[in-house]
Amino acid sequence: MLAPVLAQFVDSTDHSSLMLSKHGKALLVNDKLGPVERVVDLPPELWTAVFLQTDGRTILRCCAVCHRFNDIIEGSVELQYRIELTVDGMIDGPPSSLSIGERLTRLRALRRSWATLQWTSKITVPMPGPCHAYELVGGVFCKIHHSARHRYSSRHLTAAWLPSALDTEGQMLVRDDVGLPTRDFAVDPSQDLIIYFRGNDIDALPALVAPGAVELHVRALSTNEVHPDARSATLRMPVLLPVTNAFMQIVDDIVGMLYFIEPERPHITLWNWKTGKVVVNQSTFHIPPNTWDFSFISNRAFFVTTVQTYGTIDIFTFDGDPTESDQSDSSSSAPSFEPSTTYRFITQPKSNVTHVASLHLPPTLPHIRVVNLSTHTGPFLARPPSGRPFVAANEERTHVFSVQYVNPNPDAVRRQMRYCVFLKNSTLEKYIKKHQSRSGTGAGGERLTGPLVVPWEAWGRENTRFMVHHWNQFEWLRYVHGHRVVLPAPRNGRAMMYVLDFNVHDTVRQNQYYRVDDGDTTDTSKADAISIGAPPTPKPSRNPWNSIAIATNGELYRMPTVGHSEEEELDNTGEDDDGPVVFAPDPLQIMSFSRQQFAMHQQRLRQRNTGSKRASLVTEPSVEEYPLFFSAPFETALPYRELQHEQEVEYSGIMVDEERIVGLEYPAFLNGDMKDIHVFT
Repeated sequence: MLAPVLAQFVDSTDHSSLMLSKHGKALLVNDKLGPVERVVDLPPELWTAVFLQTDGRTILRCCAVCHRFNDIIEGSVELQYRIELTVDGMIDGPPSSLSIGERLTRLRALRRSWATLQWTSKITVPMPGPCHAYELVGGVFCKIHHSARHRYSSRHLTAAWLPSALDTEGQMLVRDDVGLPTRDFAVDPSQDLIIYFRGNDIDALPALVAPGAVELHVRALSTNEVHPDARSATLRMPVLLPVTNAFMQIVDDIVGMLYFIEPERPHITLWNWKTGKVVVNQSTFHIPPNTWDFSFISNRAFFVTTVQTYGTIDIFTFDGDPTESDQSDSSSSAPSFEPSTTYRFITQPKSNVTHVASLHLPPTLPHIRVVNLSTHTGPFLARPPSGRPFVAANEERTHVFSVQYVNPNPDAVRRQMRYCVFLKNSTLEKYIKKHQSRSGTGAGGERLTGPLVVPWEAWGRENTRFMVHHWNQFEWLRYVHGHRVVLPAPRNGRAMMYVLDFNVHDTVRQNQYYRVDDGDTTDTSKADAISIGAPPTPKPSRNPWNSIAIATNGELYRMPTVGHSEEEELDNTGEDDDGPVVFAPDPLQIMSFSRQQFAMHQQRLRQRNTGSKRASLVTEPSVEEYPLFFSAPFETALPYRELQHEQEVEYSGIMVDEERIVGLEYPAFLNGDMKDIHVFT
């Protein structure tokens, strides 16, 4: 990978050229240094420039090539910053007064703060009035509701640029009348963009939108004027029946909406808000039967969830700029479904939508039904907002699914179960690439356009993590950002907050912020180079059931599949009371101890660490064994870190972005009063 980059630099360098020696060896001749036989002996500045043309993972791999490469990379602030961005799933922000060194320092400080949940400040932001619709994107919290002038329609917009470590003041924009009744909106502050979904003038009407058309208005957030990049101020889609529910998202140049039309038939429409064209609608995309929810993967791919059979995740790609002929003659391009239990998407020639894959959830018993399969992920930004040194990369995200299983038998011992399921965006992208690699023609010349039908056994174990749903019902969204999920979970009358982080790399660069062993002399760069981007190997585990610490490879860890932060390492006496260390070749053996002893150990930890933050690294698979619902036990093994924190206040909802946690204390949807929000930076 470096060879073409190096050749490009040689061709563009005034003082260097390639030539052959009399023995046929390639030499790099530099006017100042003379001939250089070994390419690794090139000046460090040149190698730094070469490395900067690659990605962070390639730079990490180069650390393990030789000592010279490692020294060059370790000595370059720019390269270290590139590596740390990759480790944290971030991208660099726009130019500012902050130097690369200052950005690197802030990035590492942010990682340390998330590892221990240590805030630099807690700021209260006034947010009076009810809340009919809201968003938290790019550090901007927006809500819309009715006002004294417009008591029966939501026209009042409040937008708060929340305080941060760089801007402790923030700013507020209040607009008493946005000019139209609004039922929902989507926002992207990086494009100064807000798109309103027009509602009825009277809120008392039973439907969100009366028959006529779904109508979106494209505005600039800062001015409320038509956005300068939009060719059309209004995006429309005719509907014949009332729209009862709707959800919308912006991804770069695309705005998408899932909406339900009486009698509860879902529709998906995508527009290119810049050109004003409809990109995907019912004429080019026939929504799968029993569709429940929808989300984007990128600005050219999305998925839908369905509750048919065991539940499926169906992945689609689309052309963002369909031709005029495709738009004008859409009747022949409607896809169809074969009448079978497992449908097969058949793409007609003029359809700009391709069904890529259908991922199946674990098999259930024949009489068990999936009645809910909703999904949520963090917002998308077209570019890093101004003033931000770095932001989460759009592709580095986790999707959270809420799955509800129901046993229709009224005499069943247990009637229903709810799970949270966590899945990385990279898994969905992997199947898009796999489908593209197999596209072509079959042996008989027919075009291979069918989706990849992937049973649970072929994809689920390593790529997901199932957790029995024991958190509060999600009253507020935006609890996911990047690979981090923040959930309120009161336990035994205590206000608890759980932070789950699925950006887990088996690297010293990342692990050292959670636990640093005394005398550890591991070469961090070479250790990282081996495993960045790969799932971590099972870690040695503290055995809570019998107070024995399990260790492998000479490293001691606490809790089952858990690495504690330093603040928990010692008890009040300053001595480690965790018992003897046993070197065990197989950490999985800890699962054989009783649940009762585990509960006793958990109680001891709570008594010892009341109010503290506990960091846990979970790499062992979890086993879901519920014979009343599933045909067989199954495992899920997506690694994650978990932190628990006891809060001073019980919040009705918690939101998150890469540098803040936002606590909402008062439920304030239709007629309540939000009062204020608490911003932890």
